[in-house]
Amino acid sequence: MVEYKRAKLRDEEAPETPVEGRATQDSLEVGFQKRTRRLLGSHTQLELGLAGLSLVLAALLLGCLVALWVQYHRDPTHNTCLTEACIRVAGKILESLDRGVSPCQDFYQFSCGGWIRRNPLPNGRSRWNTFNSLWDQNQAILKHLLENTTFNSSSEAERKTRRFYLSCLQLERIEKLGAQPLRDLIDKIGGWNITGPWDEDNFMEVLKAVAGTYRATPFFTVYVSADSKSSNSNVIQVDQSGLFLPSRDYYLNRTANEKVLTAYLDYMEELGVLLGGQPASTREQMQQVLELEIQLANITVPQDQRRDEEKIYHKMSISELQALAPSMDWLEFLSFLLSPLELADSEPVVVYGTGYLQQVSELINRTEPSILNNYLIWNLVQKTTSSLDQRFESAQEKLLETLYGTKKSCTPRWQTCISNTDDALGFALGSLFVKATFDRQSKEIAEGMISEIRSAFEETLGELVWMDEKTRLAAKEKADAIYDMIGFPDFILEPKELDDVYDGYEVSEDSFFQNMLNLYNFSAKVMADQLRKPPSRDQWSMTPQTVNAYYLPTKNEIVFPAGILQAPFYAHNHPKALNFGGIGVVMGHELTHAFDDQGREYDKEGNLRPWWRNESLTAFQNHTACMEEQYSQYKVNGERLNGLQTLGENIADNGGLKAAYNAYEAWLRTHGEEQQLPAVGLTNHQLFFVGFAQVWCSVRTPESSHEGLVTDPHSPARFRVLGTLSNSRDFLRHFGCPVGSPMNPGQLCEVW
Repeated sequence: MVEYKRAKLRDEEAPETPVEGRATQDSLEVGFQKRTRRLLGSHTQLELGLAGLSLVLAALLLGCLVALWVQYHRDPTHNTCLTEACIRVAGKILESLDRGVSPCQDFYQFSCGGWIRRNPLPNGRSRWNTFNSLWDQNQAILKHLLENTTFNSSSEAERKTRRFYLSCLQLERIEKLGAQPLRDLIDKIGGWNITGPWDEDNFMEVLKAVAGTYRATPFFTVYVSADSKSSNSNVIQVDQSGLFLPSRDYYLNRTANEKVLTAYLDYMEELGVLLGGQPASTREQMQQVLELEIQLANITVPQDQRRDEEKIYHKMSISELQALAPSMDWLEFLSFLLSPLELADSEPVVVYGTGYLQQVSELINRTEPSILNNYLIWNLVQKTTSSLDQRFESAQEKLLETLYGTKKSCTPRWQTCISNTDDALGFALGSLFVKATFDRQSKEIAEGMISEIRSAFEETLGELVWMDEKTRLAAKEKADAIYDMIGFPDFILEPKELDDVYDGYEVSEDSFFQNMLNLYNFSAKVMADQLRKPPSRDQWSMTPQTVNAYYLPTKNEIVFPAGILQAPFYAHNHPKALNFGGIGVVMGHELTHAFDDQGREYDKEGNLRPWWRNESLTAFQNHTACMEEQYSQYKVNGERLNGLQTLGENIADNGGLKAAYNAYEAWLRTHGEEQQLPAVGLTNHQLFFVGFAQVWCSVRTPESSHEGLVTDPHSPARFRVLGTLSNSRDFLRHFGCPVGSPMNPGQLCEVW
């Protein structure tokens, strides 16, 4: 619950979710809540100009609406919704549209062109979208709650949350301490050749401290999670890791990424010097560390080659792991990591990527001890410098500018501290958020929508001509068994239960750096505590305030935090067309992940095992091949998408849209047609698709777009809209797009 992966340098959108079920855990959108995220700075002249234009448009819209209101009262039978909510949402939709573009030519530009013009990229951001905007709103609410002078809570966990947040705000103390807290930590571990004397015979001790006590992940990552082939038990799991830049591509394509690699080396040198190293020797030794990372990149298996869970899953004993990768003492290392548990050579371990670990072991054996030590401590430095003074943040901002194209950030300190608090005590923070904001009625409505979308999905299952009856029945049983969790876990509203979750985590108001170190140590203990326990059905991998959602195959569950149950995804007074096109598609997306190319390998109990008949599996693979090829044809700035890397998300986008639309049609059959929005000029069926598209309106730097293409399992926002809708018969019918038009190329790729 409070176990986190190593902090890497990432785009402000990039995910760093708790380790809970490996890479197969889906989230709807690449995450956006980490330390490197940057927020809106001062308004540019363009923004001010657009603000003036929006006032003119708002006045014109108001005039139209007044006229409509008059007409409405003259003719009570007129089928137009003129509630305040309908008027407001109609205005937002209109200002986002680009009427100069035909919806059959480019539906993304038609739906989002106005939004893109009105939303120039804020300073310090590499991209901006609906998710960012909602998270900003949530942060502002959390700031108010934590800084309230009347703050009073019966929960110690909530009080810890406030102390942690306030410790992060104490810039004067942080600046006064400078680099000293990290220097002291490095000395405690045994020194660093870059800054002074070091112990040359303590590789295992340094590895245990860096990876165990402080939870960095050099060379590989170790965590405890549900066993994919026995999902009712937890098991130790080992996987590849060890790169600081977002993808192996940045290391291996050195000519194309020379600028990034140079900026990274400059960053490494600057941090080494800030910690006491001499410039010349620091750069020389950091160059050696970079070369070691390049060798790690060479043996790192690309994500698109790791999509078949059956192929990469290898269960073995610690003694077998020792034979596979003998460069280190695995029993000693894992025993330290999971102390005070007692482990034996027979303890089972699941290894993802045996070839990688074997080659890592060989790499460790042939690398000089000084380089190994420098690399290990560099991992510790990466993880901890965000808790130090402004010089370290400024150094990172220079690298971010090169890597993601961000301009200098004007991020208020409080927003950085909200994000850090969310990382450290997210469920205690979520308790405050839920009590202040969450409408319990939303949970009931969301549960009803999920039921409707599940029924629509299962109805489609019954119509598939390529699936045999036995596999179809098993698929329906799996869909029926999907466990949904809405809003927040119940325990966060029970002070004693919430306090128990964070019992043992010490937090003081005057030592931010020590609070972070305590967190790493505490998370290691929490991880050890999970090993001998069965996985908890109600354990969440996202905090309630998160603007996201996910499917977890080992639990066969879908989760929708309170943070995403807001407009434009959902509002109780919005037309059902928009709710089904927003949160409904999100729900369908997560449900469909149970049947994408990875999720389909897990049965209804969350176990990785073959349950498809061969003929249905072959047909499924033929349908997914069409989708892989389709998305591989799309380009961003001349660079092709990776249709295999994004296959699971593309399947979920397509299946989610279809299930949500069918559920909306079923709702209409029961309740009748809705009133239409004023002035928009769209039928409610068309409004469903516009609402879906406008969720994905986005602006992004070219550098960030490139990073997304090489790292993100999701397609870029533009193609999440265009690719999905060009496969939708319902969309093509309601907008009348002729065969041969850009939105209707003639061949539809359908899986579910």
